Amino acid sequence: MSRRTEQREAILDALRGSDRAVTAQELHGTLEGVGLATVYRNLQRLTDEGTAETLRRDNGEQAFLICGGGHHHHLTCRVCGRVERVRDCRLDDWAGEVAAAHGFAQVEHNAELVGVCKSCLKTGK
Repeated sequence: MSRRTEQREAILDALRGSDRAVTAQELHGTLEGVGLATVYRNLQRLTDEGTAETLRRDNGEQAFLICGGGHHHHLTCRVCGRVERVRDCRLDDWAGEVAAAHGFAQVEHNAELVGVCKSCLKTGK
């Protein structure tokens, strides 16, 4: 196995093992022997090929996660950063109606939900 493949697999494993979206810097901090430029390059490739998704944090940082396929949205805890994938989307009909009313077709939508998870509420964070 080549070094490039080992590094890519380490990045994929770290993303798959996380229940939160992580920045390139956070990911780099958890990986031994993988340079920050390599992390950035692989995250970009994973995003370009549709394996990884990105979320924008309140501070503007881009964070990455792996969700699997299919239409879904994200519910992110603003305290700890945990991400839940929400596959029950009720926006499709509404988006289609709004688009049609304005003469649009082939409409897509993105929605990000942010709140505080049960665990953070319990601990008073």
